[in-house]
Amino acid sequence: MSIRVTRKRADAYQHGDLRRALVQAGLKMLEENGVDGLSLRGAAELAGVSHAAPYRHFRDKDELVAAVAEAGFRLLTSHMRDEVAGRGGDALSRLRAAAEGYVSFAVAHPATFRTIFGGAVCGDGEQRPVALQQAGEEAYGVLRDLIAEGIERGRLRAEDPDHLALAAWSMVHGLGMLMIEGQIAGAPGPAAARRALTDTVVRLLETGIRRGTA
Repeated sequence: MSIRVTRKRADAYQHGDLRRALVQAGLKMLEENGVDGLSLRGAAELAGVSHAAPYRHFRDKDELVAAVAEAGFRLLTSHMRDEVAGRGGDALSRLRAAAEGYVSFAVAHPATFRTIFGGAVCGDGEQRPVALQQAGEEAYGVLRDLIAEGIERGRLRAEDPDHLALAAWSMVHGLGMLMIEGQIAGAPGPAAARRALTDTVVRLLETGIRRGTA
């Protein structure tokens, strides 16, 4: 993911699209230094604006982190959809593609992946912003919709699609986390090997949820 932060032109009075630039700056800082290295001051410097300018859009760092996490979820969703669009085939084949997109995103952008699913966005008991919740639900919806399609077409057992989607999500999320935390020998390794491992894991899931199995 190449992150381009649009800077304010030297001859311009205002940035023009400051909020987006600050979010892009946040993503860049997150990728390079993790969530601890993300700050409103740093985002302002990357966007070429004063240190006070970000406060027009974000009250504090927490609000910026939430906006960056929302953008991260949308990037994850786009990554999965691109994989699915490039695969074609039936629901199971596209489910594998979504899983590969999910894991490859985690490996390519570990700091973003940890942040969108970690506790850095909101503390215990805090309500996540509506836009952030919606972005997370959209990412989950990619897997759920493929599961629902598989059930409708008789390729998967006729069970609650949310239960089956949770099983699929748990497996691919766990695999992604194990890879980026260095808990799998030789992983993430070359892209082809990573895809083969992801495919194997998802196929093991399919043997349990395929229609007609015990």
